Amino acid sequence: MSCFALHIAEYERTGRIGSTANYQMAYRMLTRYLGGSKLYPEQFTAEWLERYERWLLARGLGTNTIVFHLRYLRAVYNRAIESGLFPATSGNPFYRKRIKQVATRKRALPRETLRRIYDADLSAMHPKYALARDLFMFSFYTRGMSFVDMIYLRKCDISDGVLTYKRKKTGQMLSLRIEAPLQEIIDRYDSDSLYVLPVLNGDDSYRAYRQQQRELNKFIRKIGELLEISEPLTFYVARHSWATLARDCGTPLTIISAGMGHTSERTTRVYLAQLDHNVIDRANRKIINL
Repeated sequence: MSCFALHIAEYERTGRIGSTANYQMAYRMLTRYLGGSKLYPEQFTAEWLERYERWLLARGLGTNTIVFHLRYLRAVYNRAIESGLFPATSGNPFYRKRIKQVATRKRALPRETLRRIYDADLSAMHPKYALARDLFMFSFYTRGMSFVDMIYLRKCDISDGVLTYKRKKTGQMLSLRIEAPLQEIIDRYDSDSLYVLPVLNGDDSYRAYRQQQRELNKFIRKIGELLEISEPLTFYVARHSWATLARDCGTPLTIISAGMGHTSERTTRVYLAQLDHNVIDRANRKIINL
């Protein structure tokens, strides 16, 4: 268990918020399974791992959620071996253990739906509805900026009409010119805050960020329901939508990859391949209609 704590502390120290949260989630699930007892190196066997996996399955967790917990557990185990906290001679419980995520169908929104989200009159509703919508459009206008990067985006990250930020997920630096629709959102939320979007209201702790993330996720999902969008609306949909529209407009793969901050075009190919269902379905419909 101390191996997990060390791993989490390292990610907290380097400011990798998303990874820290993921390791904490995996850690909490493991401690729940152990029920307060300790897990010693000699107990961590392939058989123990099978029992843990069956316990996760019995809790009704989906395949990808179980994969999530096993992957982070494996990462901590591998680091423990490298650091000498676990004896390498005890046998790797993950040997021949296949941990593969099931591909989920990603949905991107067509231009007409994006326009409906942009035009939706939310003035009579709770202010968080309008904020959630603006964050969604902000992400779209910034080539799919993640929620955490938007929330912690500082005013000093903007200079001469150019926005420059470091992705918290990868540490990669990205820059983009601020177009008029994006500037409108920035101006709308201008305040004394250090941040471009003062969502955290003076408390920029990780706990406050997670609370706002959970709350705003609910509001953006409700907007999708109000507009009768068939698939659940999330902030990540904005990223998928930007990538798909860029492709449909004939944007070269190299530019899409660079714009999204992917470290290789292979990642972008896999990313876009998951979005091709609608294109293929439309082509099939045209052929059938002939």
